[in-house]
Amino acid sequence: MEQKPDQNTKRVNPNRKWYIMLLLACLAILSRYILFKHQMRYYKHHLLTDFKKYSLKEGLANANFHPFYNIRLFSSNLVSEQFYVVNIWGNILGFVPIGFLIPLALPYFRNVFSVTFLVFLLSLGYETTQLIFGLGIFDVDDLILNTTGGFAGFLLYAIVRLIFKPREKLTQG
Repeated sequence: MEQKPDQNTKRVNPNRKWYIMLLLACLAILSRYILFKHQMRYYKHHLLTDFKKYSLKEGLANANFHPFYNIRLFSSNLVSEQFYVVNIWGNILGFVPIGFLIPLALPYFRNVFSVTFLVFLLSLGYETTQLIFGLGIFDVDDLILNTTGGFAGFLLYAIVRLIFKPREKLTQG
């Protein structure tokens, strides 16, 4: 006698481990470009000398807490087109794969609000790490752009899922 699977049992995606590995690889790449932009000897020097002099107060003084301030600045003719592309599009495109992979790797994050919020928290984590350790400048515009990228990634996931949604077989009756 063949046993029927329990209807309460959810099917586990055999590719999930690959999605998790891809997500972790994307996070490692993002960490490299957000937190560790320089060569390792820079960080050795930073941690041994500069960090001792660094204060959170200094980081807060340099931070941008005004939404869209840097976005408007980068969109003006005051900065080069290359600087604009790297800062605006880099912040958006860097998080598109994250928004796409989160619902594949973590099935309980399969709605737009949870994915967008998770991407926002991830971005906030990067910005806060930069602020605390003096590895960069906290910028609220980065939060906006990164979250936008994660949102776009989720939309791409939703579109792909609609296109390639497994069709249920029609039974003749």
